[in-house]
Amino acid sequence: MLPSTKRLTRRQVSSLLETPGLKVVFNRLGTLKYIKTTQDKTAFTVVTGSKHQKRAVLRNKIRRQLYTLFDKNEKIAFIGILYVSKQVYDMSYIELKTNLDALVQKSL
Repeated sequence: MLPSTKRLTRRQVSSLLETPGLKVVFNRLGTLKYIKTTQDKTAFTVVTGSKHQKRAVLRNKIRRQLYTLFDKNEKIAFIGILYVSKQVYDMSYIELKTNLDALVQKSL
């Protein structure tokens, strides 16, 4: 799982959303809002809504899997927020990985 120093807090998320120059990309995984930074200052958060999946166990599982994938990906050089889509809860781990890689490629 991603260390807490590389995850955004609620205050950081709200300040990031107010930042001018925020870029947005999306695919089947969801919507990524981000700002490019250096490789050393990357941070990331995953937002899973209770409207999409009522069971917290499944929401937390997806969140943990995406944090792990984010931690393993070395190409990431941004501070971002990932809003997951409804389709994510039916995806396998391999599909999550390929969709996250595609989303990162779009952001480069």
